[in-house]
This record gives sequence, structure tokens and C-alpha cells, in this order.
Amino acid sequence: MEQKNLTEAQLTQYEAKEHHLPHQEIAGHAKKIIHILTQAGYEAYLVGGAVRDLLLGLHPKDFDIATNATPDEIKTVFRNKCRLIGRRFRLAHVYMGNAVYEIATFRGGSSGDLLLKKGQIIRDNVFGDIDEDAIRRDFSCNALYYNVESQTILDYAGGVEDIKKGELRLIGNPDNRFTEDPVRMLRAVRFHAKLGLHLNDALKKSIIKNRNNLKNVPTARLFDEAVKLFHCGNMLHAFDVLLELQLFDILFPNATRILEKEKQLKSLLYRAFKNTDHRLKNDQSVTPVFLTACVLWLEFLPAYEYVLNQGKNPHDALHSATTLVMEQQRPHLAIPKAIQNGIRQMWLLQLRFKKMWGKPVYSTLHHPRFRAAYDFLLLRAQIKPELEQQAEFWTNIQTMSPEGIKSMVFGKRIKRKKPSSEL
Repeated sequence: MEQKNLTEAQLTQYEAKEHHLPHQEIAGHAKKIIHILTQAGYEAYLVGGAVRDLLLGLHPKDFDIATNATPDEIKTVFRNKCRLIGRRFRLAHVYMGNAVYEIATFRGGSSGDLLLKKGQIIRDNVFGDIDEDAIRRDFSCNALYYNVESQTILDYAGGVEDIKKGELRLIGNPDNRFTEDPVRMLRAVRFHAKLGLHLNDALKKSIIKNRNNLKNVPTARLFDEAVKLFHCGNMLHAFDVLLELQLFDILFPNATRILEKEKQLKSLLYRAFKNTDHRLKNDQSVTPVFLTACVLWLEFLPAYEYVLNQGKNPHDALHSATTLVMEQQRPHLAIPKAIQNGIRQMWLLQLRFKKMWGKPVYSTLHHPRFRAAYDFLLLRAQIKPELEQQAEFWTNIQTMSPEGIKSMVFGKRIKRKKPSSEL
């Protein structure tokens, strides 16, 4: 499909009777913020993902706002309820009730505080008009502006029609847009998986062609995007697309190489992604620790075996191997220390699960990472039958009374083979 020219924006306006967007599902505080800005003499609209999701019949959790007020002017309007953030993109966060609402100033052309490095946008605090802002956005479905007062949609890039067709269409020249911000390639996969919007062959080819641009993105930002993918609600499908477009290799190069040889471990990842998708669909809690630990487990196993063969005991070998994996991953994804610690604890519990007698059972059962580690044990047991006894033990003990647990772990000890050092 032909791409929109970046220098042109053609406005199509949709009235309430034409778009049928469920106005009542917009958060009251978002409406209030927009009303306050318009009363102060500024333009303000609900924008992007919230408008898109409402048109798709989804229930957005975030309601972003776009305005012609500058960040400093927004701060003046909302005073102590507002905090300005960001250097690369300067934004305003407005606090209402228990929620935070992101307000972005319309972005303009190439003059002003715009910094590019080899075509990639490093800093962009260039402000402009709504039509300039629209064609600066990534996909047509995100270039939609909803006027809360008149309940009309302003569409500058044919986004409404693309949503009706189920198409995900990039605005502008793909090579330029993926160079400006390579993360758009990951966003394309996420929107495709989450929203069911189709990626055409031309867009896929452009992503494969420009995939190495992701290596120029700060690794901390890449990790944030990886987590958004993990928790998109359809990571099981997104994983296949990431492999197809050779993007998973950029994020997790070592794990990708192992996947090509170890079909069992690929099955483990499929099960892990399916498990997280299921939890999200049932409004259950998820943590980035779990899936990150599952993916990195692929490269942890050979590292653990290597260190173990150097003569270290299993506990020390596990810590050394974990440190090694994190160091190898750092150039590709900057995993925050808190997440690293959570992963280390999850993996350490895989060793402790082997001890099914005495006091260690209590400390394992009450460990703060027990639930995530236990879920991981169940996944491992599905592809490794020798772990079924452990999985059954830790499943049953969770429903026992304190007396039953005491009887089991301190009663007559069943003769078992000495736990091996294998995981």
C-alpha cells in the first residue's frame, strides 16, 4: 500500500454518528484535563493509542493527550499537579486522582531543538501545529485526534480507514522512519500482535532491511520495548514474528543461536509466552522478571554447566553463571538491577526445589519469588519428565495445613537419591 508523504497531511473529520467511538469509556480525569486546557485557550485532544483502541472495541488503560501548549505552559496551567520529564522528548505528566496522564506538545518540522545522528533522532523538542504533529507520528492508526467537546475524530493520515481494513500502515518512507527511530520496528510487531493489524510484505521487507538500526538504540530503551512486547497479550504470536523478521536476534542474540539447535528449549519459551498471555487475558499479575528469566535460561544452562565443570559447587556455579549471562546480555539489552536480582532468585530456587525435606522447605515456600519460580518449575517439568516429582511435591505442599507440611518434611525421611548438580 502506498505510504503517505511526510510533507502532506490531509484532514478527514468524522462525526460521532460516523465513528461510533464509545465516549463514555474515556477516563473522566482525561476529559477534565482536556477541558482545563481548552478553557485556558489551548487546543487539546485525546490522541493515539487510546483513540485507536476505542475504535477497535478495546479498553485502553492509558489516555494520552496532545496540545499546542508548550511543556512550560502546561506546567503553568496545572502547577503542582504537573511534572515535566524527558530530555529526548520533553513531556508533561499531570497527576489526577491515582493516575498519571501524559501530555505531549504538537511536534513540528526540522527547525528548533532537533538533534539527529546518522538520521536517527537523538533529541526532539520541536513544537508545531496539529497537522505537522500528525505526519510526525509512526503509524496511521496512531495519527488520530479526538475532540472531547464535539466528539469528532480528526484523521490526518487515513488511520480510520486502515483500522477498518485491519492494516498497520507506516506514515512516510519506511527507510527514513526506521532510521529516525528504529524502535518503530518493534512497535510494528507489538501492534500487529496486540491489535491484529496486518503487516504487509513491503513493511516486513523494510523491517528486515533496517533491523540492524536497532543496535544504535540505547539498550535501556530496548529493554523497555522488550517488556512491552512480553506483555502485549499475544507474545506467543509476536515471538514467531520476531523470529521471522530477525528481530529476536537483535534483542537476544545468544538465546537465538541456541534456539536453532535446542527444539526442547524453544518449546519451553512457547509455553512461557502462552502462560503469560493467559494470565494477562485473565487480569492476573505479571512481572518482567518471569519472561526475561525464561528467555535467558537458554544461555544460562550451558554457562552453568561450564562453570560447574570448573569445580565449583552448584550454588556458587549458579551465581557465577548468572553473572556471566548478564554480562553477555548487557551490550544488547540493559536489564535493570532489580530485574537481574529477581532472575537470580528465580534460578536459585530451581536448585532449592530439589531439597524436599527439612527446614529448607519452609524458607523455599515463603520466598518472595516462590510463585514465579514455581511456575517456571512447572514449565520445565512439561519438557523434562524427571522434574515431575519436584513439581508434584511443590504443588501439593501449597494446599497442606501447617501440621501436614510439618509431618511431610520432618517425618520419616524417604530414601531418595542424592540430588544431582544438574538443573
